[in-house]
Amino acid sequence: MSKSSKYFIKLDLIILSVLQDQDRYAYEITKYVREKSQGVIVPKQGTMYPIIYQLLEDGCITSRSELYNNKARVYYHLEDKGREYLKKGIEEYDTLVRAVDLFLHREEHYDR
Repeated sequence: MSKSSKYFIKLDLIILSVLQDQDRYAYEITKYVREKSQGVIVPKQGTMYPIIYQLLEDGCITSRSELYNNKARVYYHLEDKGREYLKKGIEEYDTLVRAVDLFLHREEHYDR
């Protein structure tokens, strides 16, 4: 089983979560996710950009370009629609994790 298929993650929720604190550009998002997850989640640029483009299209995030060392750097900003999507996604994720936990840790649940 490949490393990426071991985990059920919603990368769109992770991206939105990262953008809660500050606007970031794609490489910065990738680096932050890798560091924060202690190397467990290592998104590839080829995976990140389609998700970012979908979040842009859905109005969950917006982008702005800034010149940095004579190159345009695109920063992404979390919008209110993205905050709502993130909130709902976290609720759904937490429900799913609790349900899966009932199966994986059933002995612990029987003791309660």
